Amino acid sequence: MTLIAYLFFITVSSIVWKIERIPIAQILFFQNVVALLLVSPLVLRKGIKALKTTCPREHLLRDLFGVGSYFFYFLAIQDWDLTNATLLNYSTPFFIPIFWWIWTKQKVGPNVWWAIIVGFIGVAIVLNPSRPLFELGFVYGLFAGISSALAFCALRILNLRRESMERILSYYFSLGIILSFPFALISWTTPTPLEWLQLLGIGVGTLIAQILLTIAYRFGTASYLSPLGYSTVIYAALISWLLFDILPSVQTFIGSLFIILGGTLTYILKKRPESLAETFKNPDAK
Repeated sequence: MTLIAYLFFITVSSIVWKIERIPIAQILFFQNVVALLLVSPLVLRKGIKALKTTCPREHLLRDLFGVGSYFFYFLAIQDWDLTNATLLNYSTPFFIPIFWWIWTKQKVGPNVWWAIIVGFIGVAIVLNPSRPLFELGFVYGLFAGISSALAFCALRILNLRRESMERILSYYFSLGIILSFPFALISWTTPTPLEWLQLLGIGVGTLIAQILLTIAYRFGTASYLSPLGYSTVIYAALISWLLFDILPSVQTFIGSLFIILGGTLTYILKKRPESLAETFKNPDAK
């Protein structure tokens, strides 16, 4: 589920990369409006009372930093470029174990650190940032990675407290609408028919990715699943090749091998399951 979720995330990012005329605030507004409209039937089926929560602080942290990560990432894409922005945005796995330790006082095993290091080497090989780092795009990308890490930690806490998926998504998309609406109104640009379709695609893709990731983090820890974020680099290379006719280089293939190794290293070092079913077994199942 995590791997499929990241495929949708990078697809959304590619669409944003190609939308040059629409302001970021307006993209965020429609992203959350479309997603909320699509998830509303699930909420209405259980009734408004189902939205009552005992974790308002965790929801607020998850939603603020989640919306913030999209905002900074989209800014980085438009101010810098897709590949460098993606590299910095997926520095998230470096920050998650640190924030998780501060938040819960739980230590992170060395196997996770090895996965992060190997995966990040692969990212660096594939993307090979060549421009000076300390540009505005760099700052945006770094803030996106930090915000995303905090959002994932809060999401894991919400899942441990058995918050429903409908509640998590409803609060997230609602706050996204509230935060982006004033700025979208100020900088409003009327979309063309193609841009309306692109905005719709961004909203649908975001919802699918959020649903899959929310479910995935119900079964795995933030630090354990975060190295799989490196898969976005492979997806980005394939999308660039198939849709934009940008052929991946030998460097990309070499880096991808490191990324795949980094993503699977946690399984290799943590345990040797007797069967494939054991690997995917829910640890909370009774």
